[in-house]
Amino acid sequence: MHKKNFYICRAKCKLFRMSGFRAYCDFSDFGGGENVGAGDIVCLGPAESRHLCGALRARAGDFADVFDLRGNAFACSIAEASQKSAALEVRERLFPPEPSPKIFVAQCLPKSAAFDEIIRQSVELGASGIFPLASARAVVRIDPADAEKKARKWAEKCAEAVKQSANLSRFEISAPAPLSGFLASAGGFDAKIVASLRKNARPILELMEGEFPSGVGRVCVLIGPEGDLTDAEYDAAERAGFLPASLGENVMKCDTAAMCALAVAKAFFGRK
Repeated sequence: MHKKNFYICRAKCKLFRMSGFRAYCDFSDFGGGENVGAGDIVCLGPAESRHLCGALRARAGDFADVFDLRGNAFACSIAEASQKSAALEVRERLFPPEPSPKIFVAQCLPKSAAFDEIIRQSVELGASGIFPLASARAVVRIDPADAEKKARKWAEKCAEAVKQSANLSRFEISAPAPLSGFLASAGGFDAKIVASLRKNARPILELMEGEFPSGVGRVCVLIGPEGDLTDAEYDAAERAGFLPASLGENVMKCDTAAMCALAVAKAFFGRK
């Protein structure tokens, strides 16, 4: 976009009180986003400040939506456009629409770059969260000592996707867990599907139309790792109520399979 047109568009956004910018904040200074109200001053961290006021060139007086990944979001105006610690005044609380149904991706951990892409695209497609799982053939093994570092990195990737997509709804990335433990506790879903390469798998749309003729509230899509699930893991998933679904004739990479299944589930269940 030409620089002149950029500033014209930004001025129009201000005129109609549409926020042209988005920024992440954990609201730790307030003890959480639920304690933030109109008139409060929110200070962004250095990375978010550089992105907002440096890379995006936001200025004092511009509007920005500030969010925390827990469903708290606020329309703010920039009081101080500092690249070290931007300060924003809260104008009003926003109420992002709750996804209906809520769709979760249970992903056996692939390589780091692939999982980053799964996070990004899951947020953009409107998923409600991800369950990172350790399985027999998973390439990545999570060291408990690195768990906090991984969680921070995943939250950063999630925040980047929110800023891109404007999806301000709550998005959860659970702590990594063994596949067996997840299956044992996966009773809270109305629809459970596992992407499967086995012969008993039905085409995903045929399965959904046959098994879920009416609306559902919570959906989980289970995706194997880069080396696929073992036969024992497929059997365990089916015993836990996960229905085997085929995503087509071609064998997909796990990140492609995750987004294919999520997009189909979003389109199918979203129309109910």
